[in-house]
Amino acid sequence: MRNPIENVSRLQKQLNDLQLENQVLKNILDRAGISYRQEIMRLQAAEEFCDYDPDQGARILNPDKITEKMAVLFYSRFWGRQDVYAKRYEKKNTGEAGYYTQCHNYWKEECPKKRKQKMNCKDCAYRAYKQLTKDDILAHLQGKSYNASDVIGVYPLLADGTCRFLVYDFDNHEKGAERKDFANEDEY
Repeated sequence: MRNPIENVSRLQKQLNDLQLENQVLKNILDRAGISYRQEIMRLQAAEEFCDYDPDQGARILNPDKITEKMAVLFYSRFWGRQDVYAKRYEKKNTGEAGYYTQCHNYWKEECPKKRKQKMNCKDCAYRAYKQLTKDDILAHLQGKSYNASDVIGVYPLLADGTCRFLVYDFDNHEKGAERKDFANEDEY
């Protein structure tokens, strides 16, 4: 284990390296005719007006131009389990969002949830997962549902324990939005 003086020295070197890198990048921007200060001011101004939009589907300018071929391409990038998927829902009384596994028996008499029994779907003897289809992906990409009920979630962990993609959420959600959409749950 390093002593505290070694740690401080190492951190000071990292700080100096980062400051040098920052200056080099600013110089590159200047040579390219891009003002660092103006770019910072533009980003800060945009941040003030950029709130979470509950109607994110409205941002899709031409949903009818999203084709089946595009859906296939999208899924080739975000490839998860095909035998099961989840859909978004909103609680009517609270407006909170969540996702539930799609099952052919959901809310039928044999479904434990219908009888108010708490059970994970994976443990249910009556589970009959719906397969993810191109139509589901197409509806997700087109975003036509007024309440975002066409938003889907894939299960990225495959049966053999592997995963084919990583997801980064760069949306600028307002503080507290995670209670409604489960995004950006940490404070950072």
